[in-house]
Amino acid sequence: MNTVALVRKDVDAPTVAQAPKMLRASNPDLLEPLKGSSALADGQVNIISLDAIVDAFGDRWQGRREGVYEHVEKVIDRHLGLNGYMTRISESDFLIAQPDLGPFGAQAACLRTLREVLSHFLGAVRPGALSVCRVTRLEGSDLTAVPVDARMAMDGEAREVAAARAAAEAEADPTLLSPDRWSPFTAGNGKRVRVSCKLEPVFELKGSTRIGYRLTRRVVLEDTDKELSPGEVRNLTRADLLRIDMATISRGVARLKSEQHESQELSLIVPVSYVSLSTVEGRKVMKTAFDQARQWVLKGVICEICDIEDVPQGPLLSVISLIKPASLLVVGHLSGDTPRVTSSLKDTGLQAISVVCPPHLAGDAEFLGWARETVKSVRRVTRSVMVHGCSSPRRLAMAGLMEATHASLGSD
Repeated sequence: MNTVALVRKDVDAPTVAQAPKMLRASNPDLLEPLKGSSALADGQVNIISLDAIVDAFGDRWQGRREGVYEHVEKVIDRHLGLNGYMTRISESDFLIAQPDLGPFGAQAACLRTLREVLSHFLGAVRPGALSVCRVTRLEGSDLTAVPVDARMAMDGEAREVAAARAAAEAEADPTLLSPDRWSPFTAGNGKRVRVSCKLEPVFELKGSTRIGYRLTRRVVLEDTDKELSPGEVRNLTRADLLRIDMATISRGVARLKSEQHESQELSLIVPVSYVSLSTVEGRKVMKTAFDQARQWVLKGVICEICDIEDVPQGPLLSVISLIKPASLLVVGHLSGDTPRVTSSLKDTGLQAISVVCPPHLAGDAEFLGWARETVKSVRRVTRSVMVHGCSSPRRLAMAGLMEATHASLGSD
């Protein structure tokens, strides 16, 4: 991690809330990446302050600061983007440049990052603790930064997203999410394959609130209506898997549109094969599909990557980092009645792991036993665990008691 010592100088101003901050770097070399970038002129360089944590820890700060720095770096890295840059510039300040985002998007990302950090260490985030400043000037060793207004940042980000979405839709193939474009189709083995979808409502279990829908799919042989097993689907060609993924999202969006009334859903969880995301062309098509699907949900599309059990950590991390900018969240899906959880799933950027409740669990006691062991195993590599396909609201509640964070209600 790059660290630079700074001397902070007070600047007279009418109010403290609007006072610019002047900082001087004792080692200006660490600021060189900014001098060759348009990020500063475009308003994409910000500073987040950990003063609230320093004040709360008091005398404990010196002993705990290295652990705090390590956690902060991990959180920043998740939000940073491929072309981003970060460096700690003082005892309690981190500088973050995000040229992949608009100016308000960069501010909003820093606010979310800081809120996540403060919530982790302090629990509740008190008003005024979200201290984010936009860097307006860099000359030699000197930095000038002005405080960010959180409401203006969030409103501005929404406008930027809407403008980018409109531009993407104008450029994108208008038939990309046509339900009949991708299914049925003739697979590489010569058989005709059809994809059908259903929507499962998804709940955040702690607050018992619905956060959107998850797409579930069936892949069947058209002539016999026989459903292909997960293993049979995985044995199809790369091109076949991409068509199945595109058929899933296109038919899912069509169903969402047909069932939507006055209000939009918050999110849509879309299953996507790792194989589809492992190629440049596959990622390009899926990103465009996500962009088009976003107009039908308020918050965004959650990418649920399937078939990850045997993928090495490095390639999985790379795919996740590349698809993350197009996704609200990235979730890893583990299949099977007893999901195979490995340590390689840690530190890949996955924000949750999902599993499916086995359909053969007859009684509540059997379900509780499965959920207890499965969630315990998954929580070794992630904090957030999704249990899909619960057969009743009662089992949703039971999954929450077993420390699952989210669950979906299955259908017959």
